[in-house]
Amino acid sequence: MNPQRPDRDTLMAYADGQLDAARSAEVDRYLEYEARLALNGDVPPHGARSSVSAEIAALQAQNLALREALAPMLDEPVPPRLLQPLAPPARPWVRAAAVALWIGVGAAAGSLATREALQQNGSVVTAQNESEGMQHFVRQAELAYAVYTPDARRPVEVREGSDLTTWLSRRLQRPIVAPDTLPGGLVLMGGRLLPGMPGKPAAQLMYQDAQGHRVTVYLRGMAKPTAEISFRIVPGKPASTFYWVDRQWGYALTGDLPRAQLLDAARVLYQRYTADDPSALPGSTAAPQA
Repeated sequence: MNPQRPDRDTLMAYADGQLDAARSAEVDRYLEYEARLALNGDVPPHGARSSVSAEIAALQAQNLALREALAPMLDEPVPPRLLQPLAPPARPWVRAAAVALWIGVGAAAGSLATREALQQNGSVVTAQNESEGMQHFVRQAELAYAVYTPDARRPVEVREGSDLTTWLSRRLQRPIVAPDTLPGGLVLMGGRLLPGMPGKPAAQLMYQDAQGHRVTVYLRGMAKPTAEISFRIVPGKPASTFYWVDRQWGYALTGDLPRAQLLDAARVLYQRYTADDPSALPGSTAAPQA
């Protein structure tokens, strides 16, 4: 019996080196089968579809191009703003005041109270944004933004539509939501799958406004257990990044837009992902309110 043609997800995992030995052997057997057909001048039973070997070669070329594009940036020194010493914990009365004045002070300082902070008697979970893991996560988001937003030909891998969220949800093994619009006239363009951490691929969504400004949403599972982190901002030139961690998933919104607009967009995304996360606790699906 002829072997079954591997699906697209399997081929992408094969090209990324993420398949187990048994499934990799299945792909190898199909490649051998395809090679025998080619030697005999036969056509695979898949009509005009491209060959598996050609698809794998294209995926590997894409991975190589990504590595070559990112390699110079990875050699750059860590920005000084990410190496600042960790601020001492706030006194209880200071933390309570910070929560009470969240809408007035938090937006200006780039910090929002998270759902868990409100549940824990108003205490704020200390954000370890200077830790190596968070530095790496934010850096990945910034690099992905820098590489793909200037691309005029193929800024996204899959255009907006139901196929986008279905595909990304399957690859990241969790529901992925992609609002059609974000505050400030930002409209969803589409998204792509990106390498993240071993066994934890990342997703990038891209939005664009009428003036051509683009922002990206980068998300992936955290490599190690990470405390809930309230909204934080990493200012940059030209783009800034809002990021937060919720239930071991990291989110980063990057764009060259006013801080208030990025904050509004981040709040919308926070609310959507909380509402669509099946692991959310009952009664804990509302983002902080003024």
